[in-house]
Amino acid sequence: MHLAFWLFCFWVLYTAFSFERVEVVIENGVERSLYSRDTGAALFIVATLMVKMVVFYAVAFFLLPRFLRQRRWGALSGLLAALSFGCFLAEYLLQPIATGHYFRSTLPIGVLLYLLVLLAAVAYRLGRDWWRHERLRAQLVEERLSAELNYLKAQVHPHFLFNTLNNLYALAARENSPALTDGIAGLAGLLRYVIYDCQAAYVPLSKEVQFLNSIVEMQNLRLDEQDDVMVALNVSGPYQDKKIAPLLLAPFVENAFKHGIRYGHSAFVKIELAVEGPFLHFKVVNTNFSRPGGQSSSKGGIGLDNVRRRLSLLYPDRHQLVLDAQENTFTAYLQLQLDEA
Repeated sequence: MHLAFWLFCFWVLYTAFSFERVEVVIENGVERSLYSRDTGAALFIVATLMVKMVVFYAVAFFLLPRFLRQRRWGALSGLLAALSFGCFLAEYLLQPIATGHYFRSTLPIGVLLYLLVLLAAVAYRLGRDWWRHERLRAQLVEERLSAELNYLKAQVHPHFLFNTLNNLYALAARENSPALTDGIAGLAGLLRYVIYDCQAAYVPLSKEVQFLNSIVEMQNLRLDEQDDVMVALNVSGPYQDKKIAPLLLAPFVENAFKHGIRYGHSAFVKIELAVEGPFLHFKVVNTNFSRPGGQSSSKGGIGLDNVRRRLSLLYPDRHQLVLDAQENTFTAYLQLQLDEA
């Protein structure tokens, strides 16, 4: 596509500015006109077109991305003007070498051509960025819907429901305790968050924290006082005024309970969430009973690989994820640059 565009530009410039020479000859008493192109002008057009190509790609792929990202409008405008003037001046001074004489009448046209090159470079870059942004936005919507569906399947899977109901039944049979109503309320809260709150692209971090707390409470239902298991969730910092992509932190907690707790063994799950300025620090440490090489998600869960994918789409250049699998412990650390609520 680019090659076709530049070939078209060459054809237009060559047709318009290679200057035909006309010779009148008489053969056998018949007058004929012979037309020819100025070869020097044609070579000059090729050379200057290559200069314009350099200007176009330098602006579109180097100057615009760098200066627009830094919002240095004055420096960008000055550099574009200097670049265009320098290239045009060199082109104008070299013109007599290629053609043998100045084409002073083409000066306004030359200026206009460089302005068109700059406008084309800006339009190309902005259009390309817009198209990529729209494609990324559509991909994010698809990823979010897929994550919600997968997570809902994991939470509402019959196996999960039956296990939860068995836990609630065991509590009810053991003693009359408000834990039963708390368990039912916790399950309803989980479903409500997944079905309704997660429709938005971003949710208040406070709701995600509440969701994590509900997960911990539901997981604690299967633990007995005699179990040597320590579970802790610590939250600090001004997290109420921050927003986060939904269901982004929960897989780390579920992964910790899946691989970090085994009946009859001493175990722990420690969850820490801290907000410092615009940054979220999220750390989950648990005992590691899984196979060597680290923890992995189950077949039905969204999994850590899916989390990595969502992070790269939702927080490009704004996150850091470190997974550290030791012989007896597994640590997941995530740092995010959050948005204001």
